[in-house]
Amino acid sequence: MVYYFIKSDGVMTIIKSKLVKVLLAVLLVIASLLVISENIYFKKRAPLGIYIGPNYVGGKTYEKIETLLEEIKTELGKKEINLYISGEDMPLNFSLEEMGITLQKERIMEEIICLNTPFDYRERIRIYRGGANIPGCFTVKDERFFSVLSPVKEERYKPPQSALIWAEEGKLKLRPHKRGTDLQLEQIHKKVMQELANWPSFPLTIQLEMEYLPPEMSISHILDRGIKSEIAAASTYFSTTSTNRSHNIILAANKLDNLLLAPEDIFSFNQIIGEASLEDGYKEAPVIVNDRLIMGPGGGICQVSSTIYNAALRAGLSIEERHNHGLPVGYLPPGYDATVAFNYKDLKFTNNAPCYILIHTQVLDNELKAIFFGDPSKIRKVKIRTKSLQIIDPPVHYRKVEDKPSSYRNLIQEGKPGYTAETIRIFYENEKEVFREHLGKNYYAPTPEIYAVGILPDNENDAGIER
Repeated sequence: MVYYFIKSDGVMTIIKSKLVKVLLAVLLVIASLLVISENIYFKKRAPLGIYIGPNYVGGKTYEKIETLLEEIKTELGKKEINLYISGEDMPLNFSLEEMGITLQKERIMEEIICLNTPFDYRERIRIYRGGANIPGCFTVKDERFFSVLSPVKEERYKPPQSALIWAEEGKLKLRPHKRGTDLQLEQIHKKVMQELANWPSFPLTIQLEMEYLPPEMSISHILDRGIKSEIAAASTYFSTTSTNRSHNIILAANKLDNLLLAPEDIFSFNQIIGEASLEDGYKEAPVIVNDRLIMGPGGGICQVSSTIYNAALRAGLSIEERHNHGLPVGYLPPGYDATVAFNYKDLKFTNNAPCYILIHTQVLDNELKAIFFGDPSKIRKVKIRTKSLQIIDPPVHYRKVEDKPSSYRNLIQEGKPGYTAETIRIFYENEKEVFREHLGKNYYAPTPEIYAVGILPDNENDAGIER
């Protein structure tokens, strides 16, 4: 810069100021021209420093970038993903195309264009110095993705197995629990997309962990229920000559076998067994109806309910409902039986013990046995006693036979006595009686003795002749 020295200090200062302003104006014009020219140049170009994966696209036109993206899209479709599942040596190999994964080039172009709008020199300089990689944008056809991986999931899925306690042949059995395994396809989907966003090298290796499924019932849960050993049992016997009745007893006993009662659960025989109809597999056998024996479906199941009733009594459980038969039964003393009739008479009792109870029923030859398992330390000792028993003699009935003489007398039905019986249950603690429970009075009708008698006058000439 050339300064003209003039004697007047004021004149020299004015000349210098004007030169500075002119210079600044020129610089501003130049800068503006540079900005405008650069803005025009990069209007449809990627900013400097931009990468798409390993591909540098800084300064390239949008058209060239779109062509490059199409090439990348085609090439990526052939790339493989290796899925390594924990516990397996060999990976599962799938191409991106097989999995329905494609490059979303439109989204990548949008990201590049956004970097040009609005124009920001500081941002451009930052990108130029440090570089910027556009994240991988991919789209997935979920239907294809899950259809490819669903067989993989199904082959490796194992449902959890709960621990189980049951009784067999009079003994407790215990099966420990097993964890299940599963592959969560949604997690695989998420992991694959996260890896692809970082433009990984191929083949892409992804480690997958099996998900362990907890069982609904673990072994600790089973042990916490306190089922340790036998707490009560009862047995009755039946004749195997009646095959239908034997069949019904076995069928009903099997339905009750290994029934688990939680504390305060109510046992209902009718609810478990149902109507005991022919459709349910039961057969015709003798049943007691209105103090008479007739044939009906399910005959014999009352022996099952009666056996269960006696075991429940000995376990000290609270009896909510129980009915005696109209006639005495041959398999239990009076006062110890429990008849049932669907929607009419039921056997109900509550598990009032502070532990779970497992009911086990079994039939061996002609013996029906009911065993209750639980925690003996939490069960009070009980005894069942017959407080009173009165025998009712059978009445004698006669049926007239019009074509027989009055001396004719033939036994049609043998009479059987009836009973009134009262039973009690005695509870003990530390070998001492604590209280008595009256279980109720029971009436059993006698079976009449029936004779056929003649009504014709006796004829001496016919004496000794049996008609």
